[in-house]
Amino acid sequence: MGGRSRPPAAIAPHRPADWPGARAPSALALAGLLAGSADAEAVLQLQRSAGNRAVAGALARRGGGPEATVRLPRVPGVEHPVAASLARPDVRGRVPTFADLKAVYQDKELRIPESVVKAAVTQLLGRMAREKRLKSADSVADIVARIFPAPGVISEAEFTKALDVADRTAIYRSVLDADTTVRGADRAKLRAAMKAAAALIRSIEGDDLGLKAVFGAEAPVAKANYARARAALAEVSRDMATKVSTDYNLDDPEVSLGGWASHGARHMHLLVEIVKVIDAKESKITLIHEAAHLADPSVDDHGYYGTPNFEALGEDVKVGNAGHYEELPRRKLGTSSYSGLTFTPGVLKGGGAVTWEDTIRRESSEYLRKAWDAAVDTHTWLRGVRRAFLRRDRRPFEDQRALILEVSQLMDLTVHRQVPAKARVTPLDVTLTESVARGVMLVGTVAEREPVEHPYGPWLDPRDEDVAARHILIDSAVSRYGRLLGDPVRDRALLDWLVAHYRSLP
Repeated sequence: MGGRSRPPAAIAPHRPADWPGARAPSALALAGLLAGSADAEAVLQLQRSAGNRAVAGALARRGGGPEATVRLPRVPGVEHPVAASLARPDVRGRVPTFADLKAVYQDKELRIPESVVKAAVTQLLGRMAREKRLKSADSVADIVARIFPAPGVISEAEFTKALDVADRTAIYRSVLDADTTVRGADRAKLRAAMKAAAALIRSIEGDDLGLKAVFGAEAPVAKANYARARAALAEVSRDMATKVSTDYNLDDPEVSLGGWASHGARHMHLLVEIVKVIDAKESKITLIHEAAHLADPSVDDHGYYGTPNFEALGEDVKVGNAGHYEELPRRKLGTSSYSGLTFTPGVLKGGGAVTWEDTIRRESSEYLRKAWDAAVDTHTWLRGVRRAFLRRDRRPFEDQRALILEVSQLMDLTVHRQVPAKARVTPLDVTLTESVARGVMLVGTVAEREPVEHPYGPWLDPRDEDVAARHILIDSAVSRYGRLLGDPVRDRALLDWLVAHYRSLP
Protein backbone atom coordinates (compact mmCIF):
# COMPACT_ATOMS: atom_id res chain seq x y z
CA MET A 1 0.00 0.00 0.00
CA GLY A 2 1.23 3.48 -0.85
CA GLY A 3 1.25 6.61 1.19
CA ARG A 4 3.40 8.66 3.48
CA SER A 5 3.01 10.69 6.63
CA ARG A 6 5.08 13.70 5.57
CA PRO A 7 4.37 16.27 2.83
CA PRO A 8 5.63 15.46 -0.68
CA ALA A 9 9.40 15.75 -0.98
CA ALA A 10 9.05 18.79 -3.21
CA ILE A 11 7.47 20.71 -0.34
CA ALA A 12 10.19 21.39 2.17
CA PRO A 13 9.12 21.43 5.84
CA HIS A 14 9.64 24.91 7.26
CA ARG A 15 12.04 25.29 10.17
CA PRO A 16 12.46 28.82 11.55
CA ALA A 17 16.04 30.04 11.74
CA ASP A 18 15.51 31.10 15.33
CA TRP A 19 13.51 28.98 17.77
CA PRO A 20 11.42 31.18 20.05
CA GLY A 21 10.11 29.20 22.95
CA ALA A 22 12.39 26.28 22.19
CA ARG A 23 13.42 24.05 25.05
CA ALA A 24 15.39 20.92 25.72
CA PRO A 25 13.53 17.59 25.54
CA SER A 26 11.80 16.42 28.68
CA ALA A 27 13.53 13.94 30.94
CA LEU A 28 11.28 11.22 29.57
CA ALA A 29 12.07 12.18 25.98
CA LEU A 30 15.79 12.16 26.77
CA ALA A 31 15.47 8.78 28.45
CA GLY A 32 13.56 7.43 25.49
CA LEU A 33 16.28 8.61 23.13
CA LEU A 34 19.33 7.62 25.15
CA ALA A 35 18.44 4.88 27.62
CA GLY A 36 19.42 1.27 27.17
CA SER A 37 22.82 1.79 25.56
CA ALA A 38 26.05 3.61 26.18
CA ASP A 39 26.21 4.39 22.49
CA ALA A 40 23.90 7.38 22.08
CA GLU A 41 24.10 7.35 18.29
CA ALA A 42 23.12 3.69 18.15
CA VAL A 43 20.10 4.37 20.31
CA LEU A 44 19.19 7.40 18.23
CA GLN A 45 19.30 5.23 15.13
CA LEU A 46 17.07 2.69 16.83
CA GLN A 47 14.62 5.37 17.89
CA ARG A 48 14.62 6.85 14.40
CA SER A 49 13.81 3.43 12.96
CA ALA A 50 11.06 2.80 15.49
CA GLY A 51 9.60 6.25 14.87
CA ASN A 52 9.58 5.68 11.15
CA ARG A 53 7.73 2.41 11.60
CA ALA A 54 5.27 4.17 13.87
CA VAL A 55 4.35 6.92 11.45
CA ALA A 56 5.00 5.38 8.03
CA GLY A 57 2.27 5.90 5.48
CA ALA A 58 2.87 2.46 3.98
CA LEU A 59 1.15 0.08 6.38
CA ALA A 60 2.65 -3.37 5.96
CA ARG A 61 0.59 -6.44 6.77
CA ARG A 62 2.08 -9.65 8.09
CA GLY A 63 2.90 -12.02 5.28
CA GLY A 64 0.59 -15.00 5.32
CA GLY A 65 -1.26 -13.81 8.40
CA PRO A 66 -4.91 -12.84 8.81
CA GLU A 67 -5.93 -9.64 7.11
CA ALA A 68 -5.92 -6.63 9.36
CA THR A 69 -9.15 -4.80 10.03
CA VAL A 70 -9.37 -1.05 9.62
CA ARG A 71 -11.05 1.05 12.25
CA LEU A 72 -13.15 4.16 12.22
CA PRO A 73 -13.37 6.38 15.29
CA ARG A 74 -16.71 7.93 16.12
CA VAL A 75 -17.22 11.07 14.02
CA PRO A 76 -20.25 13.09 15.16
CA GLY A 77 -20.79 15.85 12.60
CA VAL A 78 -17.63 17.67 11.64
CA GLU A 79 -15.95 17.73 15.02
CA HIS A 80 -12.71 15.90 15.64
CA PRO A 81 -13.81 12.34 16.42
CA VAL A 82 -11.84 11.96 19.63
CA ALA A 83 -12.55 15.41 21.03
CA ALA A 84 -16.24 15.09 20.24
CA SER A 85 -16.53 11.81 22.12
CA LEU A 86 -15.82 13.58 25.41
CA ALA A 87 -19.09 15.46 25.18
CA ARG A 88 -21.16 12.36 24.52
CA PRO A 89 -23.47 11.37 27.39
CA ASP A 90 -23.03 7.66 26.58
CA VAL A 91 -19.24 7.69 26.91
CA ARG A 92 -17.78 7.00 30.31
CA GLY A 93 -15.46 4.61 32.12
CA ARG A 94 -16.85 1.32 33.37
CA VAL A 95 -16.24 -1.32 36.00
CA PRO A 96 -17.43 -4.94 36.19
CA THR A 97 -20.72 -5.79 37.85
CA PHE A 98 -20.45 -6.26 41.60
CA ALA A 99 -21.04 -9.99 41.17
CA ASP A 100 -18.17 -10.29 38.69
CA LEU A 101 -15.84 -8.19 40.82
CA LYS A 102 -16.66 -10.19 43.95
CA ALA A 103 -16.08 -13.47 42.10
CA VAL A 104 -12.63 -12.33 40.97
CA TYR A 105 -11.74 -10.95 44.40
CA GLN A 106 -12.70 -14.11 46.26
CA ASP A 107 -11.74 -16.73 43.66
CA LYS A 108 -9.89 -19.48 45.54
CA GLU A 109 -8.46 -20.98 42.34
CA LEU A 110 -6.93 -17.81 40.93
CA ARG A 111 -5.72 -16.51 44.31
CA ILE A 112 -5.14 -12.99 43.01
CA PRO A 113 -3.53 -10.89 45.76
CA GLU A 114 -6.02 -8.49 47.32
CA SER A 115 -3.66 -5.60 46.64
CA VAL A 116 -3.77 -6.37 42.90
CA VAL A 117 -7.57 -6.28 42.78
CA LYS A 118 -7.70 -3.08 44.82
CA ALA A 119 -5.11 -1.44 42.58
CA ALA A 120 -7.07 -2.42 39.49
CA VAL A 121 -10.31 -1.02 40.90
CA THR A 122 -8.45 2.13 41.92
CA GLN A 123 -7.22 2.57 38.34
CA LEU A 124 -10.70 2.09 36.90
CA LEU A 125 -12.38 4.46 39.36
CA GLY A 126 -9.57 6.97 38.99
CA ARG A 127 -10.10 7.20 35.23
CA MET A 128 -13.85 7.54 35.79
CA ALA A 129 -13.33 10.22 38.45
CA ARG A 130 -11.17 12.24 36.06
CA GLU A 131 -14.21 12.51 33.79
CA LYS A 132 -16.57 13.15 36.75
CA ARG A 133 -18.37 9.87 36.12
CA LEU A 134 -18.69 8.60 39.67
CA LYS A 135 -21.89 8.95 41.66
CA SER A 136 -19.88 9.65 44.80
CA ALA A 137 -17.93 12.87 45.23
CA ASP A 138 -15.52 11.26 47.70
CA SER A 139 -11.90 10.57 46.83
CA VAL A 140 -11.14 7.34 44.98
CA ALA A 141 -8.92 6.20 47.84
CA ASP A 142 -11.79 6.59 50.32
CA ILE A 143 -14.24 4.82 47.99
CA VAL A 144 -11.91 1.86 47.50
CA ALA A 145 -11.23 1.63 51.24
CA ARG A 146 -14.97 1.38 51.91
CA ILE A 147 -15.60 -1.15 49.12
CA PHE A 148 -12.83 -3.34 50.57
CA PRO A 149 -13.21 -2.66 54.33
CA ALA A 150 -11.27 -5.70 55.56
CA PRO A 151 -9.19 -8.57 54.14
CA GLY A 152 -11.40 -10.82 52.02
CA VAL A 153 -14.43 -8.55 52.46
CA ILE A 154 -16.11 -6.57 49.67
CA SER A 155 -19.12 -4.33 50.29
CA GLU A 156 -21.93 -4.21 47.75
CA ALA A 157 -23.55 -1.30 49.60
CA GLU A 158 -20.44 0.86 49.21
CA PHE A 159 -20.04 -0.22 45.58
CA THR A 160 -23.61 0.91 44.92
CA LYS A 161 -23.04 4.23 46.69
CA ALA A 162 -20.11 5.01 44.40
CA LEU A 163 -21.66 3.89 41.10
CA ASP A 164 -25.03 3.83 39.41
CA VAL A 165 -25.29 0.06 39.06
CA ALA A 166 -28.34 0.34 36.79
CA ASP A 167 -26.38 2.37 34.25
CA ARG A 168 -24.95 0.16 31.53
CA THR A 169 -22.57 2.92 30.50
CA ALA A 170 -20.97 2.69 33.96
CA ILE A 171 -21.21 -1.07 34.55
CA TYR A 172 -19.78 -3.60 32.12
CA ARG A 173 -22.47 -6.23 31.68
CA SER A 174 -21.62 -8.94 29.16
CA VAL A 175 -18.86 -9.74 26.68
CA LEU A 176 -21.47 -11.78 24.81
CA ASP A 177 -23.37 -8.62 23.79
CA ALA A 178 -20.26 -6.76 22.64
CA ASP A 179 -19.85 -8.41 19.23
CA THR A 180 -23.10 -9.81 17.94
CA THR A 181 -25.48 -9.81 15.01
CA VAL A 182 -27.82 -6.92 14.28
CA ARG A 183 -31.18 -7.48 15.93
CA GLY A 184 -34.23 -7.93 13.76
CA ALA A 185 -35.78 -4.67 14.93
CA ASP A 186 -32.74 -2.72 13.69
CA ARG A 187 -32.13 -4.47 10.38
CA ALA A 188 -34.80 -2.65 8.37
CA LYS A 189 -33.53 0.77 9.44
CA LEU A 190 -29.93 -0.16 8.70
CA ARG A 191 -30.82 -1.63 5.32
CA ALA A 192 -32.61 1.60 4.40
CA ALA A 193 -29.56 3.62 5.50
CA MET A 194 -27.32 1.43 3.35
CA LYS A 195 -29.59 2.01 0.37
CA ALA A 196 -29.51 5.78 0.97
CA ALA A 197 -25.70 5.71 1.32
CA ALA A 198 -25.42 3.79 -1.94
CA ALA A 199 -27.59 6.38 -3.70
CA LEU A 200 -25.35 9.13 -2.31
CA ILE A 201 -22.28 7.31 -3.64
CA ARG A 202 -23.86 7.01 -7.08
CA SER A 203 -24.34 10.78 -7.22
CA ILE A 204 -20.68 11.25 -6.31
CA GLU A 205 -19.56 8.94 -9.10
CA GLY A 206 -21.05 11.44 -11.53
CA ASP A 207 -19.40 14.44 -9.89
CA ASP A 208 -16.18 14.65 -11.90
CA LEU A 209 -15.37 18.18 -10.70
CA GLY A 210 -15.77 17.16 -7.06
CA LEU A 211 -13.66 14.04 -7.52
CA LYS A 212 -10.92 16.13 -9.11
CA ALA A 213 -11.10 18.71 -6.32
CA VAL A 214 -10.49 16.12 -3.61
CA PHE A 215 -8.39 13.43 -5.30
CA GLY A 216 -6.64 15.37 -8.05
CA ALA A 217 -4.96 13.15 -10.63
CA GLU A 218 -6.17 10.08 -8.72
CA ALA A 219 -9.84 10.99 -9.36
CA PRO A 220 -10.40 8.07 -11.81
CA VAL A 221 -9.12 5.59 -9.22
CA ALA A 222 -11.30 7.18 -6.53
CA LYS A 223 -14.33 7.02 -8.83
CA ALA A 224 -13.77 3.29 -9.39
CA ASN A 225 -13.38 2.75 -5.64
CA TYR A 226 -16.64 4.58 -4.97
CA ALA A 227 -18.40 2.26 -7.43
CA ARG A 228 -16.96 -0.78 -5.67
CA ALA A 229 -17.97 0.69 -2.29
CA ARG A 230 -21.54 1.00 -3.56
CA ALA A 231 -21.45 -2.65 -4.64
CA ALA A 232 -20.05 -3.64 -1.23
CA LEU A 233 -22.96 -1.96 0.54
CA ALA A 234 -25.41 -3.95 -1.57
CA GLU A 235 -23.46 -7.11 -0.77
CA VAL A 236 -23.50 -6.72 3.02
CA SER A 237 -27.09 -5.50 2.98
CA ARG A 238 -28.21 -8.76 1.37
CA ASP A 239 -26.52 -10.87 4.06
CA MET A 240 -26.64 -8.85 7.24
CA ALA A 241 -26.74 -11.94 9.45
CA THR A 242 -23.15 -12.91 8.60
CA LYS A 243 -21.60 -9.76 7.10
CA VAL A 244 -22.58 -7.13 9.68
CA SER A 245 -22.05 -7.09 13.44
CA THR A 246 -22.58 -4.53 16.18
CA ASP A 247 -22.10 -3.95 19.90
CA TYR A 248 -25.11 -3.85 22.22
CA ASN A 249 -22.84 -3.86 25.29
CA LEU A 250 -21.58 -0.33 24.49
CA ASP A 251 -17.89 -1.23 24.31
CA ASP A 252 -17.56 0.73 21.06
CA PRO A 253 -18.65 4.14 22.37
CA GLU A 254 -16.51 3.55 25.45
CA VAL A 255 -13.34 3.33 23.35
CA SER A 256 -14.67 5.80 20.73
CA LEU A 257 -14.85 3.17 17.99
CA GLY A 258 -17.21 3.97 15.13
CA GLY A 259 -16.69 0.67 13.34
CA TRP A 260 -14.28 -1.52 11.44
CA ALA A 261 -14.21 -3.43 8.19
CA SER A 262 -12.30 -6.40 6.80
CA HIS A 263 -11.94 -6.52 3.03
CA GLY A 264 -10.90 -10.17 2.99
CA ALA A 265 -13.67 -11.36 5.31
CA ARG A 266 -16.23 -9.10 3.62
CA HIS A 267 -17.41 -8.03 7.05
CA MET A 268 -18.44 -4.71 8.59
CA HIS A 269 -18.79 -3.93 12.30
CA LEU A 270 -20.81 -0.86 13.26
CA LEU A 271 -21.44 1.24 16.34
CA VAL A 272 -24.91 0.50 17.67
CA GLU A 273 -26.11 4.08 17.10
CA ILE A 274 -25.14 3.69 13.43
CA VAL A 275 -27.14 0.46 13.28
CA LYS A 276 -30.10 2.19 14.89
CA VAL A 277 -29.65 5.19 12.56
CA ILE A 278 -29.86 7.70 15.42
CA ASP A 279 -28.36 10.33 13.10
CA ALA A 280 -29.10 9.64 9.43
CA LYS A 281 -26.20 11.74 8.14
CA GLU A 282 -23.67 10.23 10.51
CA SER A 283 -24.87 6.73 9.62
CA LYS A 284 -24.42 7.39 5.89
CA ILE A 285 -20.92 8.77 6.38
CA THR A 286 -19.85 5.83 8.54
CA LEU A 287 -21.28 3.33 6.08
CA ILE A 288 -19.44 4.98 3.19
CA HIS A 289 -16.17 5.02 5.16
CA GLU A 290 -16.44 1.31 5.93
CA ALA A 291 -17.63 0.47 2.41
CA ALA A 292 -14.50 2.21 1.07
CA HIS A 293 -12.43 -0.32 3.01
CA LEU A 294 -14.46 -3.13 1.48
CA ALA A 295 -14.08 -1.60 -1.99
CA ASP A 296 -10.39 -2.33 -2.39
CA PRO A 297 -7.60 -3.61 -0.09
CA SER A 298 -5.53 -0.53 -0.98
CA VAL A 299 -7.99 1.69 0.94
CA ASP A 300 -6.69 1.78 4.50
CA ASP A 301 -6.45 4.42 7.25
CA HIS A 302 -3.75 7.08 6.90
CA GLY A 303 -5.37 9.79 9.00
CA TYR A 304 -9.00 10.19 10.05
CA TYR A 305 -11.25 12.97 8.85
CA GLY A 306 -10.19 16.33 10.26
CA THR A 307 -6.84 15.21 11.65
CA PRO A 308 -3.69 17.31 11.06
CA ASN A 309 -2.81 18.01 7.41
CA PHE A 310 -5.83 16.00 6.22
CA GLU A 311 -6.53 18.28 3.27
CA ALA A 312 -2.82 18.71 2.42
CA LEU A 313 -1.81 15.07 2.02
CA GLY A 314 -0.45 13.76 -1.25
CA GLU A 315 -2.88 12.44 -3.84
CA ASP A 316 -1.48 8.91 -3.54
CA VAL A 317 -2.21 9.01 0.19
CA LYS A 318 -5.71 10.44 -0.20
CA VAL A 319 -6.86 7.86 -2.74
CA GLY A 320 -5.83 5.11 -0.33
CA ASN A 321 -7.32 6.69 2.78
CA ALA A 322 -10.92 5.89 3.73
CA GLY A 323 -11.29 9.23 5.51
CA HIS A 324 -11.01 11.10 2.22
CA TYR A 325 -13.92 9.14 0.77
CA GLU A 326 -16.06 10.92 3.39
CA GLU A 327 -15.41 14.40 2.00
CA LEU A 328 -17.67 14.44 -1.06
CA PRO A 329 -20.59 12.80 0.80
CA ARG A 330 -20.12 15.36 3.57
CA ARG A 331 -20.27 18.20 1.05
CA LYS A 332 -23.58 16.90 -0.24
CA LEU A 333 -24.92 16.43 3.30
CA GLY A 334 -23.73 19.85 4.48
CA THR A 335 -21.33 18.51 7.13
CA SER A 336 -17.99 19.13 5.41
CA SER A 337 -15.15 20.94 7.15
CA TYR A 338 -13.69 21.80 3.73
CA SER A 339 -16.71 22.75 1.64
CA GLY A 340 -15.73 24.09 -1.79
CA LEU A 341 -12.01 23.61 -1.15
CA THR A 342 -9.73 22.14 -3.79
CA PHE A 343 -7.35 19.85 -1.92
CA THR A 344 -3.77 20.70 -2.91
CA PRO A 345 -0.86 18.59 -1.66
CA GLY A 346 1.20 20.54 0.86
CA VAL A 347 -1.35 23.37 1.18
CA LEU A 348 -3.60 23.78 4.22
CA LYS A 349 -7.20 24.95 4.30
CA GLY A 350 -6.26 28.57 4.94
CA GLY A 351 -3.89 28.61 1.98
CA GLY A 352 -0.64 28.34 3.91
CA ALA A 353 2.02 25.74 3.21
CA VAL A 354 2.49 22.78 5.50
CA THR A 355 5.16 23.74 8.05
CA TRP A 356 7.57 21.66 10.06
CA GLU A 357 5.29 22.09 13.07
CA ASP A 358 2.32 20.81 11.02
CA THR A 359 4.34 17.77 10.00
CA ILE A 360 5.34 16.95 13.58
CA ARG A 361 1.73 17.28 14.67
CA ARG A 362 0.62 14.96 11.85
CA GLU A 363 3.26 12.36 12.73
CA SER A 364 2.38 12.52 16.43
CA SER A 365 -1.30 12.16 15.57
CA GLU A 366 -0.55 9.08 13.47
CA TYR A 367 1.55 7.56 16.26
CA LEU A 368 -1.31 8.00 18.72
CA ARG A 369 -3.88 6.77 16.18
CA LYS A 370 -1.93 3.55 15.80
CA ALA A 371 -1.53 3.20 19.57
CA TRP A 372 -5.29 3.65 19.98
CA ASP A 373 -6.05 1.18 17.19
CA ALA A 374 -3.77 -1.43 18.79
CA ALA A 375 -5.29 -0.76 22.22
CA VAL A 376 -8.75 -1.41 20.78
CA ASP A 377 -7.37 -4.56 19.13
CA THR A 378 -5.99 -5.68 22.50
CA HIS A 379 -9.34 -5.16 24.18
CA THR A 380 -11.21 -6.93 21.38
CA TRP A 381 -8.77 -9.84 21.38
CA LEU A 382 -8.82 -10.43 25.15
CA ARG A 383 -12.58 -9.98 25.19
CA GLY A 384 -12.70 -12.80 22.64
CA VAL A 385 -10.47 -14.95 24.85
CA ARG A 386 -12.92 -14.35 27.69
CA ARG A 387 -15.85 -15.29 25.45
CA ALA A 388 -14.09 -18.54 24.53
CA PHE A 389 -13.51 -19.32 28.22
CA LEU A 390 -17.24 -18.91 28.88
CA ARG A 391 -17.75 -21.61 26.22
CA ARG A 392 -15.24 -23.74 28.15
CA ASP A 393 -12.67 -23.32 25.43
CA ARG A 394 -9.20 -22.60 26.85
CA ARG A 395 -7.36 -22.98 23.55
CA PRO A 396 -7.25 -19.26 22.67
CA PHE A 397 -5.76 -18.54 26.09
CA GLU A 398 -3.19 -21.33 25.94
CA ASP A 399 -2.23 -20.54 22.35
CA GLN A 400 -1.50 -16.92 23.27
CA ARG A 401 -0.49 -17.36 26.91
CA ALA A 402 2.94 -15.73 26.58
CA LEU A 403 1.55 -12.64 24.82
CA ILE A 404 -1.37 -12.40 27.25
CA LEU A 405 1.06 -12.42 30.18
CA GLU A 406 3.13 -9.73 28.47
CA VAL A 407 0.04 -7.56 28.03
CA SER A 408 -1.04 -8.25 31.60
CA GLN A 409 2.19 -6.80 32.93
CA LEU A 410 2.12 -3.83 30.57
CA MET A 411 -1.49 -2.88 31.36
CA ASP A 412 -1.60 -3.89 35.05
CA LEU A 413 -4.07 -6.71 34.45
CA THR A 414 -4.44 -9.58 36.89
CA VAL A 415 -3.46 -12.53 34.66
CA HIS A 416 0.24 -12.56 35.54
CA ARG A 417 -0.65 -12.47 39.26
CA GLN A 418 -2.94 -15.52 39.11
CA VAL A 419 -2.07 -19.16 39.82
CA PRO A 420 -0.48 -20.13 36.47
CA ALA A 421 -2.28 -23.44 36.05
CA LYS A 422 -5.67 -21.77 36.52
CA ALA A 423 -4.93 -18.43 34.85
CA ARG A 424 -7.55 -16.85 32.64
CA VAL A 425 -8.86 -13.50 31.44
CA THR A 426 -11.36 -12.28 34.03
CA PRO A 427 -14.16 -9.69 33.74
CA LEU A 428 -11.89 -7.29 35.64
CA ASP A 429 -9.20 -7.71 32.96
CA VAL A 430 -11.71 -7.02 30.20
CA THR A 431 -12.73 -3.72 31.80
CA LEU A 432 -9.09 -2.82 32.40
CA THR A 433 -8.19 -3.27 28.71
CA GLU A 434 -11.28 -1.28 27.74
CA SER A 435 -10.27 1.47 30.16
CA VAL A 436 -6.70 1.54 28.83
CA ALA A 437 -7.98 1.83 25.25
CA ARG A 438 -10.15 4.74 26.33
CA GLY A 439 -7.18 6.30 28.11
CA VAL A 440 -5.04 6.08 24.98
CA MET A 441 -7.84 7.74 23.03
CA LEU A 442 -7.95 10.57 25.58
CA VAL A 443 -4.18 11.04 25.37
CA GLY A 444 -4.75 11.62 21.67
CA THR A 445 -7.34 14.25 22.53
CA VAL A 446 -4.95 16.03 24.85
CA ALA A 447 -2.20 15.89 22.20
CA GLU A 448 -4.40 17.90 19.83
CA ARG A 449 -3.94 20.90 22.12
CA GLU A 450 -0.25 20.47 22.90
CA PRO A 451 2.18 22.92 21.25
CA VAL A 452 4.94 21.67 18.96
CA GLU A 453 8.27 22.67 20.47
CA HIS A 454 11.75 22.71 18.97
CA PRO A 455 14.23 20.58 20.89
CA TYR A 456 17.80 21.72 21.23
CA GLY A 457 20.95 20.69 23.00
CA PRO A 458 24.58 19.91 22.21
CA TRP A 459 23.82 16.18 22.37
CA LEU A 460 21.15 16.34 19.66
CA ASP A 461 22.05 15.63 16.05
CA PRO A 462 19.90 17.95 13.89
CA ARG A 463 18.76 14.87 11.94
CA ASP A 464 17.03 13.66 15.07
CA GLU A 465 15.11 16.87 15.68
CA ASP A 466 11.87 15.34 14.39
CA VAL A 467 12.18 12.31 16.67
CA ALA A 468 12.80 14.46 19.72
CA ALA A 469 9.98 16.87 18.84
CA ARG A 470 7.51 13.98 18.61
CA HIS A 471 8.78 12.67 21.94
CA ILE A 472 8.22 16.03 23.59
CA LEU A 473 4.67 16.45 22.26
CA ILE A 474 3.57 12.90 23.08
CA ASP A 475 5.25 12.87 26.50
CA SER A 476 3.56 16.16 27.35
CA ALA A 477 0.15 14.78 26.38
CA VAL A 478 0.73 11.61 28.41
CA SER A 479 1.75 13.63 31.44
CA ARG A 480 -1.15 16.07 31.13
CA TYR A 481 -3.69 13.23 30.89
CA GLY A 482 -2.00 11.53 33.85
CA ARG A 483 -4.35 8.57 34.17
CA LEU A 484 -3.00 5.93 31.83
CA LEU A 485 -0.91 3.88 34.25
CA GLY A 486 0.17 6.68 36.55
CA ASP A 487 3.86 6.44 35.65
CA PRO A 488 5.10 8.52 32.67
CA VAL A 489 7.89 6.08 31.81
CA ARG A 490 5.55 3.08 31.89
CA ASP A 491 2.88 5.06 30.02
CA ARG A 492 5.30 5.76 27.18
CA ALA A 493 6.55 2.16 27.16
CA LEU A 494 2.94 1.01 26.79
CA LEU A 495 2.30 3.39 23.89
CA ASP A 496 5.49 2.31 22.14
CA TRP A 497 4.51 -1.35 22.59
CA LEU A 498 1.07 -0.69 21.15
CA VAL A 499 2.49 1.10 18.10
CA ALA A 500 5.00 -1.70 17.59
CA HIS A 501 2.09 -4.20 17.66
CA TYR A 502 -0.18 -2.18 15.37
CA ARG A 503 -1.96 -4.61 13.06
CA SER A 504 -0.12 -7.63 14.47
CA LEU A 505 -2.20 -8.72 17.47
CA PRO A 506 -4.22 -11.96 17.33
